[in-house]
Amino acid sequence: MLSACGGNTVTKSPVILDAESDMNNGLQAFADADWSSAQSFFSRALSLYEGIDSQKGILYSHINLAEVGLSVGNYQATQLHLERAGIIAKNVEFQDYQPRITLLLAQSILQQQDYVQAEKILQALLPEFNELIPVNTPDTIQLTAIASRTRIAFAQQQDESKWTQRYAQALTKSDSNSVALESRLLRFQAELLRREQHFRDAESHLQRALTGYKAISSRADIAATLAELGCLSAQGHWQDAQGYFIRSNKVFSYIGDIDAIINNTKLLIRVELQLGNLERCNSLTKRLTEIQKEHLQEVEK
Repeated sequence: MLSACGGNTVTKSPVILDAESDMNNGLQAFADADWSSAQSFFSRALSLYEGIDSQKGILYSHINLAEVGLSVGNYQATQLHLERAGIIAKNVEFQDYQPRITLLLAQSILQQQDYVQAEKILQALLPEFNELIPVNTPDTIQLTAIASRTRIAFAQQQDESKWTQRYAQALTKSDSNSVALESRLLRFQAELLRREQHFRDAESHLQRALTGYKAISSRADIAATLAELGCLSAQGHWQDAQGYFIRSNKVFSYIGDIDAIINNTKLLIRVELQLGNLERCNSLTKRLTEIQKEHLQEVEK
């Protein structure tokens, strides 16, 4: 996310101060996964910046609104805001923001599971590698692009180990202190360990990732990691799996990720069946049907 922009507080006009206040409130709401409030604050900031033709403020607002759209799965809104941000970023003064816009576009397409197109877009952001090691020290945008490319490798089940190793080498070379990026690597490594049936090591990696995400209150990642722990525990530790899926669903419910709740609930039903909880299975199946129906109605609006 991009924070408010401006000069010396003493020289700022009331409009600028109001816009910056909205931007900062939006950032806090976004950090709290309060997407609706974040959208309202950023939209109001955008209107204020447009009213004084602050191109930098308009650019920041569009980029932040694109991130909100990405978080709630509103890809049409994300595309619109990125297009408008891209127009401003063509100016020499704002060209440094183009990689960020490109990254968000790639992530939007990746979340829509168009892996081929996402890979093409990411290509412009990826650093050059000498086998597994990046030639130059990667910046945060490049590290995030590598993480996204690694995600594609797992989705396509092609070169997962190579991209995970590249990701690890890039993080080491960058001396990055990003908890989010380090935790994402741990999750990729955990999946490789799971495939090799090193279940204890995989769990250890996921628990470390979970601790990292909790330290920065990254709710979406906390929920995703809990779900991955649930899947890992479903190798036979059914009660553990049950607990992880229930905890994951509570976090997903907080941030309103209905697709993830639906997927988790399907997995939880299988776990409850293994535990012999038939009444619980029936209750969850009924609730799942209701959620899917409500979600479909919302999508069709």
